[in-house]
Amino acid sequence: MIEIENSNMIKLIELIDSIKEIRFVIQSYFKKKLKNNDLGITVEMFEVLVVLSRRNPINQQQIADTVRKNKANLTPIIDKLSAKDLVMRQEDETDRRNKLIVLTEAGKSMCKVYNAMFEEFYVKFLQDIDLNNVDKTIAMLKNLGQQVSRSS
Repeated sequence: MIEIENSNMIKLIELIDSIKEIRFVIQSYFKKKLKNNDLGITVEMFEVLVVLSRRNPINQQQIADTVRKNKANLTPIIDKLSAKDLVMRQEDETDRRNKLIVLTEAGKSMCKVYNAMFEEFYVKFLQDIDLNNVDKTIAMLKNLGQQVSRSS
């Protein structure tokens, strides 16, 4: 086991562990909500719908980049969403080789369910958080991510 004595290193390790933990807890929360609401979709499918609710239409590579999956792993997720009539593939008029992923009306309705779930999540857990701290935290995490990306 590695022993770390530098207090700054210990703080950074705690930060990374906290990020992983909050991601896991939030994902578990929404996984349970999806199951309890019998929506018939996985968290991964839900994440794609969330991306599409913010940027519609969008190509598969952009979705993959946003949800941090490779394009090949995203294909079956989009296929399942398409089979449930929540999304459809559409030819990009500016580049015929490119397919855009578009929300259907049923997909848009599902996104309204997402919005209600997130509002509930906000009311239960986030309403007392100081938004100034959130802005600072976002900026710090983006900076950290950029530094790591540049060095790798």
